[in-house]
Amino acid sequence: MKIKVLLAVQFALILLLAAMLAGRYVSFRDTRTLVREPAVPAEATLAYTPAPPPPIPAAVLVKLARARAMMTPRVEQITEHIYQARGFALGNVQMVVTDEGLVIIDTTESPDAAREILKRFREITDRPVRVVVYTHGHLDHVLGTGVFLEEGTEVVSTRELVDFVEKDFVELREFHVRSRLNQAGLLAPAYARPLPLPALFRGLDSLDGLVRPTVTFEGAHSFVLGGRTFELYQTRGETPDHLMVWLPEGRVLFCGDLYYESFPNLSSPMLEPRPVKGWAESLERMLALEPEILVPGHTAPVMGRREVRQRLENYRRAILHVYEETVRHINRGTPVEQAAAAVRLPPDLEGLDYLQEMYGRVDWSVRGIYREKTGWYDGRGTGLAPLPPAHLARELVGLAGGANNLLARAVMLQQGGEHQLAVELCDVAIEANPGDKLARVVKAASLDALALTSGNLNMFGFYHSAAALERQAAGVSPR
Repeated sequence: MKIKVLLAVQFALILLLAAMLAGRYVSFRDTRTLVREPAVPAEATLAYTPAPPPPIPAAVLVKLARARAMMTPRVEQITEHIYQARGFALGNVQMVVTDEGLVIIDTTESPDAAREILKRFREITDRPVRVVVYTHGHLDHVLGTGVFLEEGTEVVSTRELVDFVEKDFVELREFHVRSRLNQAGLLAPAYARPLPLPALFRGLDSLDGLVRPTVTFEGAHSFVLGGRTFELYQTRGETPDHLMVWLPEGRVLFCGDLYYESFPNLSSPMLEPRPVKGWAESLERMLALEPEILVPGHTAPVMGRREVRQRLENYRRAILHVYEETVRHINRGTPVEQAAAAVRLPPDLEGLDYLQEMYGRVDWSVRGIYREKTGWYDGRGTGLAPLPPAHLARELVGLAGGANNLLARAVMLQQGGEHQLAVELCDVAIEANPGDKLARVVKAASLDALALTSGNLNMFGFYHSAAALERQAAGVSPR
């Protein structure tokens, strides 16, 4: 009997010890994360009059003058049989004249621009349009095709273009139109300041009128028209569906958007990551052809074998440098923000006219490569299951003593020319209270300043649209 009692006492003690340990190391409470939604702060009531836009820096004026010159409509004869129309819209149109008819390479984003171009082409020749070639599926290369079509005209592209335009023109149609309008600085036009340049895009409010290809290929395709050989090779870079057109008789290479006079747009901020390494590999293939004339889808032709080689080699080296430096940062675990600030072109490339950050940017390229190569989690814990951004913003506004204090600091930064930090503080106030009109007006003024000092056509457009959208949300027209 005593043994049974002793065993019972020992068992009770074990249970007690287990309960104590469980209480210390195991919780039986609700496992859901504790979430407290802070109160919405009051709207700011500061008196504020936006300052006039700052003067445009001289270096930016030089870039604007260069852009305006590029946008002057013209038809240029490149060889006896090849013509290029540029400046009518964002994309160029190329015409190759043969004894049996015309080959048109790309058609712009605008039927109206295409009609103007065709009228100019018809002053040169009345031969029928036999073939239209799409270098890739971006809208500034394909939407004017209907203007050039005649009975029996073939439309040629890579097979991958079919899926590419299905994504952009059908599945993501509304997003694609909105993102392109954003890029062009054309969103909320009633609330935007006047543009210092004509809009680069024409007719972006619709993606209607796309003519699907009638002939597609993988890898390579060739045809002969009027005794002239056209060799088409699938490439990768600006898009995965890209191609280049090689005319071996005259050693002329139509490269689409694999080269133009700017650091390349390796990552467009609102679109999918681009195959950057494939872009460099495409440039290697272009170099192997040893072209004497290079005809891009934007900007002017490059003439002479030596000049073409030098530009393509430097273009390739610039892309590979940014790619390889970014991959090194990824392998080191560098946060993307730090990598974007650290990666720069080598000094001998940075000063070249045709590698200025007029259309693409190095820091955008770094961000795009991170998106292409890595997942969405940065390893720092916070981003695994984040709260809605408004929660942190409301806490910060509370710590600042209210929206008036936060925006007073934003205005002070704005007056001192620190516009990026000013807009980031405004974003905190807007995230905390989307109805805060003053925060949006202050932000719009700094966005206008950032646009005018950016020196990059895409960046200008994005800032211009963002400023107009903030004024629209506040219901305030520009002064």
